[in-house]
Amino acid sequence: MKKFLLCLALILPLAAEDRPLFLPFDLTLGGEKAVMENGNELFAQIDKPVKADAVLELEAQVPLLIVNAFPCKEDGTVLETQTAAVIVANNTKQVKLSDTMDKKKLEPGTYLANVVAGGKTSRIVFEVGEAKKKVDFSKILGFLKKKSE
Repeated sequence: MKKFLLCLALILPLAAEDRPLFLPFDLTLGGEKAVMENGNELFAQIDKPVKADAVLELEAQVPLLIVNAFPCKEDGTVLETQTAAVIVANNTKQVKLSDTMDKKKLEPGTYLANVVAGGKTSRIVFEVGEAKKKVDFSKILGFLKKKSE
């Protein structure tokens, strides 16, 4: 019985830390939790469009939070003619999307963002704008899968 409990004690922490590679920590954007959809291992998504000043929030405060938001087409192609929005904050658990280093608001459209905190990176895709259309995340997934091959 002691051996069984010892083995169980060693295995449980491993199972608890079995997180998706591109969502190693939970976050919300505009009050909606980022989720990894079945069959999509490359990014988490925010289904509802958010405002340009939406709050991105982590579960806990981190010493350094960096967000790089890349404008992209609906198929996931990053718009190379546009610069990424960069947000950097110290000793915080949340930032507004409007807190960019260049003080420019995110334009309406689709974004692929890397959220770096605690030495880990979560990748999310979201839409800035009004709730008028549903983003087809499968196009972005297909594009990123082709790029990784």
